[in-house]
Amino acid sequence: MPSRPPTPTGGSWPVRFGTAELVRDLDRPAGWQLVVDGTPQSYVDLDDPRHLEFEYVRLLADVADALGQPGAPLAVVHLGGGACTLPRYLAATRPGSTQVVVEADDLLVEVVRHQLGTAGFRLRIGDGREALQHLTPGTSDLVVADVFVGAQVPSAFATVEHVRAVRRVLKDDGVYAVNVADTGVLPFARAQAATLLEVFGHVAVLADPGVLRGRRFGNVVLAGADRPFDLDELRRVTTRSVGRARVEDGAAFRRTAVSCWDADPPTAPLPPDGVFNRGRP
Repeated sequence: MPSRPPTPTGGSWPVRFGTAELVRDLDRPAGWQLVVDGTPQSYVDLDDPRHLEFEYVRLLADVADALGQPGAPLAVVHLGGGACTLPRYLAATRPGSTQVVVEADDLLVEVVRHQLGTAGFRLRIGDGREALQHLTPGTSDLVVADVFVGAQVPSAFATVEHVRAVRRVLKDDGVYAVNVADTGVLPFARAQAATLLEVFGHVAVLADPGVLRGRRFGNVVLAGADRPFDLDELRRVTTRSVGRARVEDGAAFRRTAVSCWDADPPTAPLPPDGVFNRGRP
């Protein structure tokens, strides 16, 4: 499996969905941020993959950390790659894990392979939803969806049919974790909670309190499973990791929202102008 080159060069490249830039972090010698068409997509520290710069990635990692025995290998499918921050984190914290990353942008994949390397995971080109159909049923401990075209979640990754395809590849005690973005009264995020609850018995919701109160546009992480989540433990972990995250039960969070289906797919919200001047939400 190829490893990263000794020294990424950075720069900009035309990719399938825009222009990708790889920008060095002047405060961390091995820190790099991937930006696509002005939207920060990923941050990686090649010397310290345990360092997670973006809060929502830390929350996804908290969900992963709660699986099984600490440090034990996992079988993971990542839908949406970017610079593959979470796969690098899991390769470092759970050595021996089997990880497949599916990224639709073939040109971006080549940038990541040559600039950042792929040690600890396999990086494949393809549509994430279609790729699920070719995976062996019941073999994954975790499926993570972090799929954005620009700054918007594609509707194909926000329906019950998609979640059913995810459930097919999970083990009985497997977990599906998905990153979405929303604002205001969070109609999209609440509908996604309802969508997951069509397939899974339990859903947990993790986000910054300001996002949950509708004060700003930002990321919401939802996790679905057939077994109950230990919400108190998740609250303890997220408090330690990011200092101010909230964890809610998905059934209460959904309120009156209804689930989304392929026949009437949802439209994810776009961020307000200027939001990425502060970095990714």
